[in-house]
Amino acid sequence: MPKYTEEDLGRAKKLVADGFTVYKAAKDTGVPYETLRRHIFGINVTGSTGSGRPTVLTRTEEDKLVEILAYLARQAFPLDTSDICDLVQQFLNNLGRETQWKDNRPTRFWLSRFKARHAGVLASRKPEILTITRAKSLTEEVVGAFFSMYNGVLVDLGLEDKPDNIYNLDETGLSTDPRSTRVIVPSKSRDAYLKTASCGKATYSVLFCVNATGNYFPPFVVYKAKREPFDSWMRGGPPGTAYGTTPSGWMEGNIFESWFQTIFVPEITKKHDGQPTVLVYDGHGSHMTYRTAALAKDNNITVACLPPHTSHAIQPLDVAVFKPVKVAWAQILKRWQRESRLVAVDKSVFPTLISQLWKELDPVHAVAGFRGSGLFPVDAEKVRSRMVGPGSTSRDDIPSPDEALQDAVLSVLSPEQSSETKAALANKTKRRSRVQNKSGEVLTSESSLQRLELEAAKRAEKGKKSPSSQQDRKLSKKREEKGKKRSSSHKIEKPSAKRKVTKLTTRSK
Repeated sequence: MPKYTEEDLGRAKKLVADGFTVYKAAKDTGVPYETLRRHIFGINVTGSTGSGRPTVLTRTEEDKLVEILAYLARQAFPLDTSDICDLVQQFLNNLGRETQWKDNRPTRFWLSRFKARHAGVLASRKPEILTITRAKSLTEEVVGAFFSMYNGVLVDLGLEDKPDNIYNLDETGLSTDPRSTRVIVPSKSRDAYLKTASCGKATYSVLFCVNATGNYFPPFVVYKAKREPFDSWMRGGPPGTAYGTTPSGWMEGNIFESWFQTIFVPEITKKHDGQPTVLVYDGHGSHMTYRTAALAKDNNITVACLPPHTSHAIQPLDVAVFKPVKVAWAQILKRWQRESRLVAVDKSVFPTLISQLWKELDPVHAVAGFRGSGLFPVDAEKVRSRMVGPGSTSRDDIPSPDEALQDAVLSVLSPEQSSETKAALANKTKRRSRVQNKSGEVLTSESSLQRLELEAAKRAEKGKKSPSSQQDRKLSKKREEKGKKRSSSHKIEKPSAKRKVTKLTTRSK
């Protein structure tokens, strides 16, 4: 008889559904690993696995590989097709198994069939950049503390069921680069040129603001300019659009304060008639100024600042709005390039294009962003599902008891460091020395080293000329003490002078 019950099996399945690996869930519940794995992946224990040509990897081995790939994706270490081929190749080499593949490396055909066999579990996605700082910042403690504070604010203000009073704002850059998708060219063509009016390096900063019901504020456009904007830069945009300039082209505290005072506060006051409002945004320095905080307090606006480096998971605009915005913007750019016959998107053109973009905004995306970030309705579990693991690549953290597969995973994720990598890491931690050179002078690594050695020799020579004997050191110390006594004796006379001045001042009174 099995040593586990149906309740244990059900509990193990629930743990896997909540994000546990099959290996960890089996270990915690006492259900055999192979039994749980077969139930999770729907493997028929007694039935035939299907007719046809046998696969290079057994069904059990493929299922273990699928579990490993899913686990690595949850740790923010997803593998691409080349990595999968490396993993399988190393796994077969560790097993000592010979296959029809050259050097045991899988072919493209096998890879395509493998993905087709597991299409219900695996999918191909374009990865989003997640810095190590963001990955480490989104922890259970941070999420729990923020949502405890945020939910308490909504309860105190009576806004638990008033999404119209909950807002989120953030900036994003809209690039003029029209390259967004792949294009079709002759198979023998090595290049795929695309005619454009410019190189597409210009980026315009735009502030978005929306509430939990999907009502967008007019955009706030920030241009890069050292002087005042021209009138042509502000014609053709959506009604109510605000414009500003900064030397960097990004948001700065003074213009954010101006927008907050002249646009946001009056609109909120008009719409909500003094009712409490919650505004959620990140803690960027341009948003956190004294005047902004004072204006918010005076107008019954509560600012809920997101924890550092967590906007990718808790900010509604980042969660569900900016991605479809960039897709729509790419189509607008392409249409403009063709209709204008390759005219550059400068500041005089940008308002017209941003007006087209604002017509494409869908309230559904904003509502989905608030729901997906857990801000409305309040649900911290939405954010916990976006947490990634610590990124450990130790053997104990790999969810498979198969040592050959564990070794293959470690060889792919933590390969042995080459001599060049070791040298680069050592150079990164080595103490740096400033190399003196003239303005416009070009140095090589050899000449810079020679110059540092020459400077070190000069310092050593200068050190030899300084007093080195014990007697000379004593004499120099006595001179220093005498100098201190003289300086202190001069300082004693000053208070008396001050007292005389004080007396004279008193008499004059």
